[in-house]
Amino acid sequence: MLNTESTSPHVLLVVPNGTYRPEPLARAVWSFHPSWTVSAVWAGDPGLRPALNGLDWDDDDEPSWEHHLAASAPGALEWLRAVPVARRLLAGDASVVVVLMVGSAAVAGPIHAVLPTGEAPGSVVPRCLRPLGIDGRHPDDVDLVAAGGCSPCVVSFARGAAPFIAWLEGQLHAAEGDAANMGALFDQAVGLFGLQRCDDPAIGVGRWRWDVSRPALLDLDTYCRDEAWVLDRGNPQPARVDLVDHPERRELLDEVADQVEGELLPLCAPGGLVIDSVIRAVVAQASTLCAPWSRAEEFRSWLSERYWTALHGARSDLGAAFPDPDGGGAAAFDRWCRTAAAVDDVSLLVGVPQRTERRLDVAAALRADGLNLVGYLTRESSLGDVARRTLSALTLAQVPVAPIAHQRTKSPAMAEPPPTEHTVRFDTTLAVVNADQFDTLRLDLPALVTATSRMIGYWFWELEHIPRPMRRAAELVDEIWAGSQFVVDAFASVVDIPVRHVPIPVPEPKVSDRHRSWFSPLANSGQRFVFAVVLDHFSVTERKNPVGVIEAFRRAFAPGEGPLLVVKTMNARQRWPQHQRVQLAAEGRDDIVVWDEHLARADQMAFLASVDCLVSLHRSEGLGLHLAEAMWLGTPVIATRYSGNLDLMDDDCALLIDASLVSVEGGEGVYPPEARWADPDLDQAAAAMRRVATDRALADRLREAGRNRMLAQPSLADTGRHIAALLGIDPSATTR
Repeated sequence: MLNTESTSPHVLLVVPNGTYRPEPLARAVWSFHPSWTVSAVWAGDPGLRPALNGLDWDDDDEPSWEHHLAASAPGALEWLRAVPVARRLLAGDASVVVVLMVGSAAVAGPIHAVLPTGEAPGSVVPRCLRPLGIDGRHPDDVDLVAAGGCSPCVVSFARGAAPFIAWLEGQLHAAEGDAANMGALFDQAVGLFGLQRCDDPAIGVGRWRWDVSRPALLDLDTYCRDEAWVLDRGNPQPARVDLVDHPERRELLDEVADQVEGELLPLCAPGGLVIDSVIRAVVAQASTLCAPWSRAEEFRSWLSERYWTALHGARSDLGAAFPDPDGGGAAAFDRWCRTAAAVDDVSLLVGVPQRTERRLDVAAALRADGLNLVGYLTRESSLGDVARRTLSALTLAQVPVAPIAHQRTKSPAMAEPPPTEHTVRFDTTLAVVNADQFDTLRLDLPALVTATSRMIGYWFWELEHIPRPMRRAAELVDEIWAGSQFVVDAFASVVDIPVRHVPIPVPEPKVSDRHRSWFSPLANSGQRFVFAVVLDHFSVTERKNPVGVIEAFRRAFAPGEGPLLVVKTMNARQRWPQHQRVQLAAEGRDDIVVWDEHLARADQMAFLASVDCLVSLHRSEGLGLHLAEAMWLGTPVIATRYSGNLDLMDDDCALLIDASLVSVEGGEGVYPPEARWADPDLDQAAAAMRRVATDRALADRLREAGRNRMLAQPSLADTGRHIAALLGIDPSATTR
C-alpha cells in the first residue's frame, strides 16, 4: 500500500465473493492519483480470501460478521462490510473515504469529482442526469424508479458522515434476510443527510448514460468482456446505450475490462452448502449469532431443524402441494424433503397451482384400435405443427384417434385451431410433448397418464448429449419416437426402451403473393444474388450461428462486390444482447442487412422463395424444418454436414459444409456445457457461397434436386399407415 499524506482521500475497494481481483482497479486509481491511499476489503467466504499483490486487506473481522454475511443478500452484504471500515478510516487519517465496488467500478481518468465539497457529509453518483423517458429502450424511467436513482458502485464519505454511516448500517441490518435496494437507500440518504450529487457526466458512465467521449469512472455492473458487444447482458430488450457502431466505446471498455473481470459466485458454507435466500431468512430471524464458517457442523445441525419449514413457507408450489405440512400432510412433505435434492432440479412441483387444463374424462372401456394423440394442437409452434401433421396422417390412414390439446406453452393460440377432445378413449397415447416438458404433462393431465397402458413420447432434441432430467423423463414412457435418425441415435445411446425413427413428412409450404420487392431489405436488391439466414432468437442464437454465416460471407465477398446477405431474425427485442452480437458482426458492411420482423407464415415462406440461397451454418438441428421448406420452394441450401438435417439432404441436393465437434458455449442454459455441437468450416462455407453465387448451372441443379427430394417423401397417408403398423392397428378392420 502506498504511503500518503495524512489528509489524502482513502479509496476502499470492496471485493464481492467470487473471482474478482482488486489490483487492476487499484493500479488505475494510482495512475491518476498517486498520492491517494488504496486498500481493499473482502466481502466473501472467510476461508477463500485471496492473497493480494501490492495491496493490503483492510478488514474488520468482528465476531458478528459471519452471521451478517450469511443473513445479507449480495449487493447489501458488500456495503455492510464496507461501512464499519469507512467509519474507522475516517476516525483515523482519512479526510474522505471513496468506496468503489470491484466488479462494477472502472477508472479511466481522474475522479476528483466524486469527492464531496463544502460541508457535505458525502457524495453519490446519479445513474441519470436527465429523464430517460419511455421510448422502448432500457433502462428507462420505470427501471430507474425500481433500481433507485443512485449508483451503488461508488459513494464517498467525508468526516461529517457519522450520522449517515450509522443510518446506513441500521438500514442494512434491518434488511437482513431480504434483498436491499441500495440505489433507493442512497436516494433516501441524499434528502436525509444532504449528500452531494456528482453531476459530472464523465463520472458514472455505463448502461444508463454515456454522454462523453472519454469517461473517467464507469459503472459496469452488467458488463462482461466475453459479450463485449453489449453493456447490459442481462437486458433482453433494446439497450439505452449501444456499443454497436461505437468502436471508440468498445476500445475504452477493452482498456478497463481487467478492472471488472471476474465472476460473482454463490456464497457457500463449508461442505458446499449454498447460502440461498431461504437460509438467509432463517439466519436473519435467529435469536443468537450464527457462525456458518467457524462452527460449520454446529450451524448445519441448527439449520436442519428450521430450513424445511422456511422453504415450505417461501415457495407457493410447496404450499399448494402440501397445504398441511405439520399435520395430515406431514408424511407426504417429509417424503418430498428426502428426495428434493435429487428431483427438484427438474421442477416436478412447479406449476401445480396453475393448471390450465380441464379435467379429462376416461372412457369406461379403453379401446385398442386407435390412439390418443396429445400435443400443442391448438398453438402456433413447431411442435404444435408436428402434432397437427401427425393428426392429419392418422386421419388420412383412417386410424381412430382422440386428439387432446396440451396447453402448457407460451406459444400463441391459433386463430382457427382444429377440434380437440377431453376424453381418453384408447389405451395407447402418442404424446408430441418434448422430454423436458413431460413432468408438466403428468401434472396437467394425470388421468391421461394413469389410464394409458402404452405411452409413447414423440421427442425432438438438438444435441447428441441427453441431459439427466431428459433421461429421467424416459422412465415415464414405454417407447420413444423421433423425427430424425440423429435424435433416435442420441436417445438410444442412453435409454433401455425402444427408440424408433418415425419421420413426419414436411408438407409443401403455402406461399403468399408477396414478391421480392415487398420485403424491405430486398426492395432495392435488383438482380443481386441474395443469401439469407433465418432464425428465431428464442431458439438459442448460438445454435443457429448467424455470426458464422456473416463471417463466411465476409470471407467470400469484398465490400460492394455484388451479393447481399440478409440475416432475418425474430424476437430481437426479447433477446437484445444476442441480437446486438449479430449486429456487431455485420458492422461496417452495407451488403449485410440484419432485419428483425415477425412475418405471417405465408409471408415468411414468400421471403424464403424470394432469396437465391439459404445458408444454415447451424451447430445442431433436431430436424431443420426451415431447410426442408427452402428445398420445397426451390431455394438452394448451404448447410452444416451435421445433425438432423442429414435426413433431408445429401451432397446431391445441397452444399454441405464439414464441421468438427466442439464443447457447447453460448447455450443460454438450454444446452449443458459438457455437451458438444458442430463448429462448421467457415472457409469451406465461404467457398460454397462463391460457387453458388457465380455458377448459375449449380444453383439451378440444387433448386431442382432439393424440390425433388421433398417430393420423394412418403405421403401423410403413408405415414399414418406406418404408425398404425407400429402400433399393431389394422385401419381396415376399424372401418368395416
